[in-house]
Amino acid sequence: MRIRDFLHCGQENAVSLRHLEKVLGVPGRAIRRQIERERRAGTLIISDNAHGYYLTDDPAEAQRFARSMQHRAREILRTARAIEGAAGID
Repeated sequence: MRIRDFLHCGQENAVSLRHLEKVLGVPGRAIRRQIERERRAGTLIISDNAHGYYLTDDPAEAQRFARSMQHRAREILRTARAIEGAAGID
Protein backbone atom coordinates (compact mmCIF):
# COMPACT_ATOMS: atom_id res chain seq x y z
CA MET A 1 0.00 0.00 0.00
CA ARG A 2 1.35 3.41 -0.96
CA ILE A 3 -0.54 6.37 0.43
CA ARG A 4 0.88 8.64 -2.24
CA ASP A 5 -1.18 6.73 -4.79
CA PHE A 6 -4.31 8.08 -3.08
CA LEU A 7 -3.12 11.68 -2.87
CA HIS A 8 -2.99 14.55 -5.35
CA CYS A 9 -0.83 17.63 -5.64
CA GLY A 10 -1.95 20.83 -3.92
CA GLN A 11 -3.66 21.82 -0.72
CA GLU A 12 -6.94 22.27 -2.59
CA ASN A 13 -6.86 18.51 -3.28
CA ALA A 14 -6.05 17.45 0.29
CA VAL A 15 -7.53 14.20 1.62
CA SER A 16 -8.54 13.77 5.24
CA LEU A 17 -7.33 10.91 7.41
CA ARG A 18 -10.94 9.78 7.82
CA HIS A 19 -11.37 9.56 4.07
CA LEU A 20 -8.18 7.50 3.75
CA GLU A 21 -9.40 5.20 6.53
CA LYS A 22 -12.67 4.61 4.66
CA VAL A 23 -11.10 4.15 1.26
CA LEU A 24 -8.28 1.89 2.43
CA GLY A 25 -10.10 0.09 5.23
CA VAL A 26 -7.09 0.64 7.46
CA PRO A 27 -6.93 2.32 10.89
CA GLY A 28 -5.59 5.86 11.05
CA ARG A 29 -2.56 4.82 13.07
CA ALA A 30 -1.43 2.45 10.30
CA ILE A 31 -1.97 5.16 7.70
CA ARG A 32 0.11 7.66 9.68
CA ARG A 33 2.91 5.10 10.04
CA GLN A 34 2.88 4.46 6.30
CA ILE A 35 2.93 8.20 5.59
CA GLU A 36 6.00 8.52 7.82
CA ARG A 37 7.73 5.68 5.94
CA GLU A 38 6.97 7.33 2.61
CA ARG A 39 8.13 10.74 3.83
CA ARG A 40 11.39 9.24 5.08
CA ALA A 41 11.84 7.61 1.69
CA GLY A 42 11.53 11.04 0.03
CA THR A 43 7.87 11.41 -0.88
CA LEU A 44 6.76 15.02 -0.33
CA ILE A 45 3.54 14.36 1.59
CA ILE A 46 2.38 17.54 3.30
CA SER A 47 -0.39 17.82 5.85
CA ASP A 48 -2.25 20.44 7.80
CA ASN A 49 -5.01 20.30 10.37
CA ALA A 50 -7.54 22.09 8.21
CA HIS A 51 -7.28 20.18 4.94
CA GLY A 52 -5.54 16.84 5.37
CA TYR A 53 -2.78 15.17 3.36
CA TYR A 54 -1.56 16.13 -0.09
CA LEU A 55 1.51 16.03 -2.30
CA THR A 56 3.68 18.97 -3.24
CA ASP A 57 6.36 19.69 -5.78
CA ASP A 58 7.01 23.17 -4.38
CA PRO A 59 10.31 23.37 -2.45
CA ALA A 60 9.12 26.43 -0.51
CA GLU A 61 5.99 24.60 0.64
CA ALA A 62 8.06 21.57 1.63
CA GLN A 63 10.40 23.84 3.59
CA ARG A 64 7.47 25.48 5.44
CA PHE A 65 6.17 22.05 6.38
CA ALA A 66 9.61 20.87 7.53
CA ARG A 67 10.01 23.98 9.68
CA SER A 68 6.58 23.40 11.20
CA MET A 69 7.54 19.85 12.10
CA GLN A 70 10.84 21.05 13.59
CA HIS A 71 8.94 23.56 15.73
CA ARG A 72 6.59 20.82 16.94
CA ALA A 73 9.55 18.60 17.80
CA ARG A 74 11.13 21.39 19.86
CA GLU A 75 7.85 21.98 21.72
CA ILE A 76 7.48 18.28 22.51
CA LEU A 77 11.05 18.20 23.82
CA ARG A 78 10.39 21.26 26.01
CA THR A 79 7.34 19.54 27.48
CA ALA A 80 9.26 16.31 28.10
CA ARG A 81 12.00 18.24 29.89
CA ALA A 82 9.42 20.06 32.03
CA ILE A 83 7.86 16.74 33.05
CA GLU A 84 11.28 15.32 33.91
CA GLY A 85 12.09 18.42 35.96
CA ALA A 86 8.79 18.29 37.83
CA ALA A 87 9.38 14.62 38.60
CA GLY A 88 12.93 15.33 39.74
CA ILE A 89 14.49 13.09 37.10
CA ASP A 90 16.32 15.64 34.98
